[in-house]
Amino acid sequence: MKVTVEDIKKIPANGVLQVKLENNAACVSARNTVQYVKNVHPREDGKTYSVSTDWKTHTVTIKVVDP
Repeated sequence: MKVTVEDIKKIPANGVLQVKLENNAACVSARNTVQYVKNVHPREDGKTYSVSTDWKTHTVTIKVVDP
C-alpha cells in the first residue's frame, strides 16, 4: 500500500490514519508525503498533521491535530 495525498487530505478533523507498510523506505515516503501536504495543501480548518512511525512494524500513524 502507498499513502497518497488524497488519503491524507481525507482524514477528518481530529482523525487518525494508521497504515502498515512494506518496509522502512515506504515509511519514509509516507512521512515525506505528509510534509508535502502540510506545505502545499494546508487544511482549511486550521489544523495540521502529526506523524509517528513504528520502524519495527513499518506502521505510520498520521493524526490531524491543533497547531
